[in-house]
Amino acid sequence: MEEEDCTIFIEELKSDDPNLKLNAVSKIVSIAQILGPSRTCQELIPYLIDIIEEQDNEDEFLIKLAKELVNLKPFTGANVHLLNAPLEILSSMEEPLVRDKAVESLILLAEGMPNSFFENHFFQIVQQLGQWDNFPSRISAASLLPLTYKYVSLEKQNTLWDLFKQLCGDDTPMVRRVCAGVLSDLAKMKCQPQQLLQLWEALLKDPIDSVKIKAIEGSQYMLKLIDDEHDLETQLQGYFALADPKEKSWRVRYTVPECLESIIDIIVKLNKNKSILKNQAVPVFQQLLKDTEPEVRSMALISVYHLLKELPSSSKDAFLPQFQTLSTDTSQHVRMSLAEQICKISKQYSVQIVLQNFIPLITSLIKDDVVEIKIKLAHNLDQLSQAIGQENSKKHLVPLIQTFASEKQWRYRLEMMSIIPKLLKVAGYDSFLELQETYLEKGVLNHYQAIRDQAIENLIQLNETFGYDKIREFVLQCINKQFEQQNYIYRVSAMHSIAKLKNTLSKDDLVNLFKEVTQKSLNDKVPNVRLNIFKLFTAIQNKLDNKTQNEFKNKARILQQDQDIDVKYFAQKI
Repeated sequence: MEEEDCTIFIEELKSDDPNLKLNAVSKIVSIAQILGPSRTCQELIPYLIDIIEEQDNEDEFLIKLAKELVNLKPFTGANVHLLNAPLEILSSMEEPLVRDKAVESLILLAEGMPNSFFENHFFQIVQQLGQWDNFPSRISAASLLPLTYKYVSLEKQNTLWDLFKQLCGDDTPMVRRVCAGVLSDLAKMKCQPQQLLQLWEALLKDPIDSVKIKAIEGSQYMLKLIDDEHDLETQLQGYFALADPKEKSWRVRYTVPECLESIIDIIVKLNKNKSILKNQAVPVFQQLLKDTEPEVRSMALISVYHLLKELPSSSKDAFLPQFQTLSTDTSQHVRMSLAEQICKISKQYSVQIVLQNFIPLITSLIKDDVVEIKIKLAHNLDQLSQAIGQENSKKHLVPLIQTFASEKQWRYRLEMMSIIPKLLKVAGYDSFLELQETYLEKGVLNHYQAIRDQAIENLIQLNETFGYDKIREFVLQCINKQFEQQNYIYRVSAMHSIAKLKNTLSKDDLVNLFKEVTQKSLNDKVPNVRLNIFKLFTAIQNKLDNKTQNEFKNKARILQQDQDIDVKYFAQKI
């Protein structure tokens, strides 16, 4: 950029044309390079402050400016703090996007700076923002307070702490919400643990839902401040109370189980006999699973596994009737959550209970009218097979697989096809033999290509499970049956199958199949079949000996004069 261009862009920063201003603000780093550190600090930054204080700036311009200001850091020399002033003004603006970008830039600006920068400059920003009358300034002050607190002296830490307590009780809910959100940052520094817990407890009882939710989301960091079992039990009462039906906001009740996983580890660490889980968490979750809002019931189902894995058997059994009730819930989203979680949940119970309670429930869910529910359930059936073992899998799950053949929805059939290798790994070779007929007719020869491809890919995993000798005959049968079909699509699929199985088939079987397919395909009346034989040759060429390759090339010469231009091209290329 020339100095003349620099002058033009400086003038355009005050242009009435929004597009010119946006273009000019993207050039301020280049402007600073030409001006140098001294003029950047003495002229450019004050000039930008004047522009910010104008009343007719577009939000888009101010957001862009807030982003670019931090990039001037390398051009300010030892006076980085001069960039604080324009960013402080931007961080006090009412438009949230401008304010958030300014706060983000201030945090980036402070990155890597010495403690003296926070002590002498950053502290003043937070203090001034926190004492201004307009609430957007106080929001920014709360956002910047934890970072500043970390690097200033004890005296100034005490000042900031008093300011934070004041902001936690601010009249504006948005200020309190930000305070609730930064509690976790202060907790990580173990800042005033007892007072911090008191503030957290107060914010959990805030009349505004969004404030409560932010306080709940930081619970795991707050509870880590507690090292006494009795104190933990007392604090958790306030947390679990938010799941009570008396709490009017379903979003608040939803957040309680959503954050449970991170809290359970803290409870177990301090409460060795798990009495808090049994006495507080279990009743709360039983209530959440009966909540009037389907979103809450769904989240409780998603989270209950983390509770179950820490409970003794006697406490787990209390949930069994509720799982049964939820399997016929009026909300398909609740049933979908149950379908997604039930197999994992079953691993927390004895085999006998799974057979008595979960198998009938799963058999019912798999017949649900909503296909997504079936798909979610099918995707996790392998976890159930691990829980009940080989004999029970053969008895209860293999018949379920066979039912997929009559299902109208192809996505469900595809999902069932994809889990067969995992189920058979548990159910054993006998179940594989039992499934072969259905597998061949409804999988390998399915009219949906995705299902045919999945059926062939499964053979790779089944080879790893049972060994090639045991599945060889079936593998060859699958490919031959595909090639025998009248519809040319299946003949093309047979070639794709050979290519997919090139590392599974023995060398002799691969060569023999290739020769058979070649013999039949070179004279096929469908050009697409003739063309695909060349694609197959390219895919498996490194697996074929020189003699087989040369034989194929000699036979394929006839297709160099083929009437189909694509077949002719591939023949000449080979």
